[in-house]
Amino acid sequence: MNKTDRKANINLKHILTDIFSITCSFILAFYVSPAHASIDLRRYYFALLIMFCIIYFLFMMLFRMYNKSTFFYVDRLIKNTSLSLMGTTVIIFLSLFLAYNTLLSRLFLAFFIVFCFIFLNIQKLCILRYKNNSIYKTKVIYVGEEALYENFRRYTFLSGFNFDILGYINIDDKRIDSVECLGSLNDFEKILRATPCDEIVFTQALSRKNQVDSYIALASEMGIISRVILDVYDIVSAKWYVSSLGTYPMITYYNVTLDPSLLALKRVIDIIGAFIGILVFSPIMVITAVMIKISSPGPVIFKQVRIGQHGQRFHIYKFRSMCIDAEAKITELMSQNEMSDGKIFKIKNDPRITKVGKFIRKTSIDELPQFFNVLIGQMSLVGTRPPTENEVEQYDLRHYRRISIKPGITGIWQTSGRNEITDFEQIVKMDIEYIEKWSLFFDFWLLCKTVIVLFDKNGAY
Repeated sequence: MNKTDRKANINLKHILTDIFSITCSFILAFYVSPAHASIDLRRYYFALLIMFCIIYFLFMMLFRMYNKSTFFYVDRLIKNTSLSLMGTTVIIFLSLFLAYNTLLSRLFLAFFIVFCFIFLNIQKLCILRYKNNSIYKTKVIYVGEEALYENFRRYTFLSGFNFDILGYINIDDKRIDSVECLGSLNDFEKILRATPCDEIVFTQALSRKNQVDSYIALASEMGIISRVILDVYDIVSAKWYVSSLGTYPMITYYNVTLDPSLLALKRVIDIIGAFIGILVFSPIMVITAVMIKISSPGPVIFKQVRIGQHGQRFHIYKFRSMCIDAEAKITELMSQNEMSDGKIFKIKNDPRITKVGKFIRKTSIDELPQFFNVLIGQMSLVGTRPPTENEVEQYDLRHYRRISIKPGITGIWQTSGRNEITDFEQIVKMDIEYIEKWSLFFDFWLLCKTVIVLFDKNGAY
């Protein structure tokens, strides 16, 4: 595999225009701001400009805004450009604060940020408006099914590829009477001789006929670049990306976040949050332990086997809120189960709950020891509900998706009136919604919502 052209999908034009817009904003802010820098300080301002461009570039790369295959919608352009600018601004100001830098004018920085916001967004909108009017375009011929040709044109228009589509070569046996149809596969070489082009885009449907290799070889002999659109499986619940294993192209299907940096950051947040939770609530945990020990016989901590990520078993820790033989009494109480399908056991006014147990369940104090599960790495602060072994034994195939991530102390179900939700399928739907919508910001929002729910006294029973 040739590794020298891996960055061919990067849109260099967008990078250069962004640098130009940031530089123009910098120069304008420098002369508009009344606090002009002396010659001795200009090197600091120049270093600031370089640092700003690098950080902004990294943010835009994170949002894939310099990738030619990204679809460029107006809302996506403005949103991701603004978020990149906001993130860069926060890092710059934080760096200056930590370095106790008082040499750079804060008024200049304010002007600079405002001008960047205006210039960058105007520039993005101009590129979006005029990107298809460029003089220098890549002349492309599409080879594939006639039914998919219009989608190919539409996707090309939305992406960063600057294609001039000359027409298509139909691979179906039927005759197509269309101005854009250049002919059939039988006339492939003749068409290329008569219609000079820079690139050819094939659909993978050709590979099922064992034909695509010969056509790519023929195009390669003529010095024409070939691209193959993978005929990926249409799995609604899965996302996918293309990578390679040695010289073999490899498609990865997934429905959970695979970004190692985001997962590592989530783990760091979990560790910090667990430490803070243990420190802040340690007095309450000590008092609760004493109350449980005095009020009823049995251990203070209740341990139960739960199913974690990908079926891994672990002991979940809770303050004991029931009598010591609570597990043995489940069978005789099963007829009172309020949860549909019987996959989750929960009843209101459960006779197994002790007096202290009612209070700690109402206030969710019983779940405080789960901070230790988070610290160990068995759980997360936010996630899906950790099921029991009996629940998982009754799962249908589609239910297993909810244990594809770490379970959490809180989540969508816990913050959405769980006392009133008795439909197991609704709980599964909420857990899957969390998996599909997951982001660090979404975790933060659910943590804030958890606090609000607790103060509204909508705890568990």
